[in-house]
Amino acid sequence: MSDDKHFWIVTGAASGIGAAVIRAVTAAGHRALALDVNDPAGEALAAETGAIYRHCDVTDHAVWQQLVTFLETSRQELGVPTRIHLNAGVQLAPPSAPLSEFRFDAMTVDRYRRLMGVNVDGVVFGLHTLLPLLQPGASIVVTDSLAGITPYALDPLYSLSKHAVTGLVRSLGPVLARREIRINAICPGGIDTALVPVEQRSAKIDFMTPEHVAAEVMALMEKPESGKTWAKVSESKPIFIVRAPGDKPALTASR
Repeated sequence: MSDDKHFWIVTGAASGIGAAVIRAVTAAGHRALALDVNDPAGEALAAETGAIYRHCDVTDHAVWQQLVTFLETSRQELGVPTRIHLNAGVQLAPPSAPLSEFRFDAMTVDRYRRLMGVNVDGVVFGLHTLLPLLQPGASIVVTDSLAGITPYALDPLYSLSKHAVTGLVRSLGPVLARREIRINAICPGGIDTALVPVEQRSAKIDFMTPEHVAAEVMALMEKPESGKTWAKVSESKPIFIVRAPGDKPALTASR
């Protein structure tokens, strides 16, 4: 492959945004490693796209360490990862559950642990194990949510998990810049995936397609900014940065 081709790793890759990213990057000629726990869907995606599929429970740090061993033993074939998309995510209750089960007072400990395990541990463990492998020029995009930068009364604990991701990405930006590695978070609004609660689906909601968000992820990988949260509210409106307090745009030199 030419030098402009990358080695992508995508979590939550068997469906939704993750599957759309895998399809887009492989169509562009990039190598891709798809990670998920849905083995039938992941294996079918690999057969369709030529990506490599690997079972990966993002909540388990030991599984991430096993992935690093796999990457090290496969380095001659795959190379070093250059594009990391930490995308796996869940909401508090299953999509088929009534909206009342997403409320804070309906929380069960098991559902809370799973939510935080996928949405927060999956990002933390992924970064902790993969960052030592990355070289200057690598780029990371984390799938965040508008719920990570605004309130989300429907599922407050989901909002909690995404606000944690927002804080981590913003805080790691300057740290990783010293290694010439970029990290950003994409914060989409409603996306037409299986994650959306059935009762929340409405003709009044402007859902984006996973393919549209995948294109935004690919573009975001190449942006020079780092440590930013990028909001995407609809397909008709361009992506934009929602800045943390005190984070001001760099001034451009006047002519």
